[in-house]
Amino acid sequence: MLVYRRAMYFETRTPIFLHLGFTEKTLPRLKAYVDLLWSSNEELNLISRKMTYEDLIDNHVIDSLLALSHFPTDVKVVADFGSGGGLPAVIFALQFPQIKFHLFEKSPLKQDFLQLCKKIAPNIEIFGDIPIKLPNVDIITARGFKPLDVILDMSREFYKSKHRYFLLKARREKIDEELALTQKKFKDVNISIVPLKSPVLEVERHLVVIS
Repeated sequence: MLVYRRAMYFETRTPIFLHLGFTEKTLPRLKAYVDLLWSSNEELNLISRKMTYEDLIDNHVIDSLLALSHFPTDVKVVADFGSGGGLPAVIFALQFPQIKFHLFEKSPLKQDFLQLCKKIAPNIEIFGDIPIKLPNVDIITARGFKPLDVILDMSREFYKSKHRYFLLKARREKIDEELALTQKKFKDVNISIVPLKSPVLEVERHLVVIS
């Protein structure tokens, strides 16, 4: 019965997935990923063991899709920092199978989970610690990871050469605090902040683009 209810809830949210730009033919793969994430979460605490299935869909899957229409399709290799349970990287990888996604996650348990996701999204590769240099990467993504200045510090060599970042953040007040500190450290940083509107939750969401 619970499996049926989860399937029905996913189906009720499908029009929203499509409205946000997700490809209809890829919906079965998205469902497979969501099911895997849900079944693995209680054991591995990928997001939160207290999370309901509705929370997973509304506060994480839809949340990751809010910036989908802004994602640059001219890139070949993406580095996702702090991939955790694969949000948004696995969802983006499903949407853009022609792009390679390098997922960086230091937790061995979460790495093991992400390896399972390769069966659903074969264009992902899983790595541990973030290296100093990212020579083949075109853009860096992250969702709710670290402050802006820390992300740029961690990828300083990349910032010097390519400096393209696609970062999902929450409250504008917090972003502005991070931005002030970032501009002190990186004088020439070019940052755009795009408000994102969730169709299902009253929450603050923003896309931070560094280019």
